Amino acid sequence: MNIYTYTILTYALTAVISFAVVGIIVLVGKITSKPADLEKEE
Repeated sequence: MNIYTYTILTYALTAVISFAVVGIIVLVGKITSKPADLEKEE
């Protein structure tokens, strides 16, 4: 595996983890702050 392939894979993995963490934080924030607004789907 050359350095470019490793760099691309590492960057992609970091991006996926970042988006997953942000998504979890947003979901937890919605559930804990306003559970009644989940049905509205604004």
